Amino acid sequence: MAGLALTLALVAGLLGAFPAYGAPIDNQITSSALRLSANDAFKIAIMSDLHFGEEEHGWGIEQDLKTAGAMRSILDYEKPNLVVLSGDLISGEYTFRENSSMYIHEIVAPMVERGISWASTYGNHDSAFNLSREALFAQESTYNLCRTKVMDSALPGTTNYWMQVDGEDGRARVVLWFLDSRGGNPYQFQPGEPRDIANWVAPETVKWMRDESVALGQANGKDVPSFVFTHIPPYAYSVKQNSGIDPSRFPGLHVDNPLAYQGRGTEDSDLVLALQELPNMHSVYVGHNHGDSYCSTWPASSAGPSRPFLCFAKHTGYGGYGNWRPGARIVEVANVDGGLKVDTWVRMESGVVITRVSLNRTYGEDVYPVETGEEFHGK
Repeated sequence: MAGLALTLALVAGLLGAFPAYGAPIDNQITSSALRLSANDAFKIAIMSDLHFGEEEHGWGIEQDLKTAGAMRSILDYEKPNLVVLSGDLISGEYTFRENSSMYIHEIVAPMVERGISWASTYGNHDSAFNLSREALFAQESTYNLCRTKVMDSALPGTTNYWMQVDGEDGRARVVLWFLDSRGGNPYQFQPGEPRDIANWVAPETVKWMRDESVALGQANGKDVPSFVFTHIPPYAYSVKQNSGIDPSRFPGLHVDNPLAYQGRGTEDSDLVLALQELPNMHSVYVGHNHGDSYCSTWPASSAGPSRPFLCFAKHTGYGGYGNWRPGARIVEVANVDGGLKVDTWVRMESGVVITRVSLNRTYGEDVYPVETGEEFHGK
């Protein structure tokens, strides 16, 4: 594969160009703003847990080709305005230092071919002995269609940033938050050094988010509805799961039970509080748990001004654990009578659409068909 033929010298050059710690990083992404389309709608395709690079001299090559094929199929069916790569782009523990970050060129090829921009949040498998988030970002940010940012490199993790989707009048309609839940292993760690990276959104990042949210509200003259993208689920997902999930009200895969969440259930308390307390938090989107693909309501046991919906993406890759059929969560935002209408569904690689729901006031009460995506045969 062409991406794997690039040399170690190129990797070293890219790493050497990475900005100093604490500096904002400008990767010269496409300058065009994200805007609602002519029909006042905006569509996001969330592709999660691709897990490229698991065996680059054998079955992994075919696996990566199949994953890229699934991505192309979904993009052709949906034609989204933006793709979100929701973590675990690469299974870094399988890769070699010389080419680990080069898989990004295979990963983004389906979007580049179609002229679709994307934004990433990295996962725990994107940090490994032979793969660093910095190298991954350096490769990704060479593309004009890349919207991934590092707004403050002093924050723990890499992919901590926000962007807004504007209406035709140039005013923000939605804010998209990307928060790095970290995890994995340090790059080229030495004996005696820590072997694990904390796997939760850092308190410093949550404080930054709160400060930025206030500034955004002041700049827009109101609190703009917000979506949050992070790889590992906050603990609130586990609380909701433990309270009981009715598949007819929260349709999708419900296999990973208990689900894996950030830290041990307390380390992400700053994030959970912020999701409740910051105004107009509409919904949260995560990956990490390949066997879950549903949206739920916020746990009834905790309350605040915001009670965002809690959504899993859909395992898109052929890599990683599990043999469930690949797909992607689609989120469509529409401006209806001055308000926000949010619908979401899963598009399977085969083209089948399942679990189409509306994230509105009656979600959790409305009854839907019980679907998992495993009922249908296709590619």
